Amino acid sequence: MSLKAGHVNDFSGSLANAMEDAMAQEWQVVKGSPMPGTDRQDRLILFVGIARGLLGYLETHQNDMITSMTMDFGAGDSGATIRAVDLDVAL
Repeated sequence: MSLKAGHVNDFSGSLANAMEDAMAQEWQVVKGSPMPGTDRQDRLILFVGIARGLLGYLETHQNDMITSMTMDFGAGDSGATIRAVDLDVAL
């Protein structure tokens, strides 16, 4: 499964969609009312731009991230190794 940044015309299940959902939840908590529907297209453009930039950056720089980690669980345990990050990004 690839990480989906989203597009204004393909928003469902995307990082941009998750951002909008999170903002709506926070808006409700802080303001005590549902987030207004006005200027939604501008919000979607903003969230899609941020999501595409973030996932594009992470994909470009994935080799700069931690590529493996070994954990030692103590005496007698062999430990475990988590292997490389390999991002599959749908922009």
